[in-house]
Amino acid sequence: MAERSVKAWSIEVPVTADVAFAYLADVTRHAEWSPKPYWIDPPPELPLAVGSRFTSHGRIPGDRDHVNEVEVVEFDPPHTLVLESAEMGDRFVHRFDVVATATGCEITRTVDGPKPTGVLGFVFPVLFALVIKPGVSKGMGMLRSNLSQPS
Repeated sequence: MAERSVKAWSIEVPVTADVAFAYLADVTRHAEWSPKPYWIDPPPELPLAVGSRFTSHGRIPGDRDHVNEVEVVEFDPPHTLVLESAEMGDRFVHRFDVVATATGCEITRTVDGPKPTGVLGFVFPVLFALVIKPGVSKGMGMLRSNLSQPS
C-alpha cells in the first residue's frame, strides 16, 4: 500500500452542528466556499446518502476542468460526511467532522491522499506550502464566513 498524506484544518462557527452539517451535505453549495472555480454537473439528488454519486469540476494547475467522480462513503448527520474520489488510479478522501461546542460547532476537514512520489514528491512540500495550504485555509475561512452570516 502506498504511503498516504493526511492533512486537517479546523474552524469554529457560531451555528449548531445540524445547521453546519446541512450546509456541508448540500454539495451543490460547496462552490460558495471554494476559493477557485468549482461546480457540480449534474447536481446529485439530495439529500445525500451513502452510495450517492456526483461529478465535480474544478481547476488545478494545468487543468482548467479537473473532473472527479465522487461517492459518499460515510453519511452520519450531523457528525460526519466522507467523500471519496478516484484520480489517475489513486484514492482521495475528504472527511468533514462536525462537533458541537458551547458556542456553536467545530468543523474539521481532513484530506487524505497518496503521498506524492518522484519529482512531484520532491516539489510537493513547496507546492503544499505556497498553493494547497493557503487555498484550503482560504476555503475554510469562506466556509466560516458563510455559516456566520445570519440567514
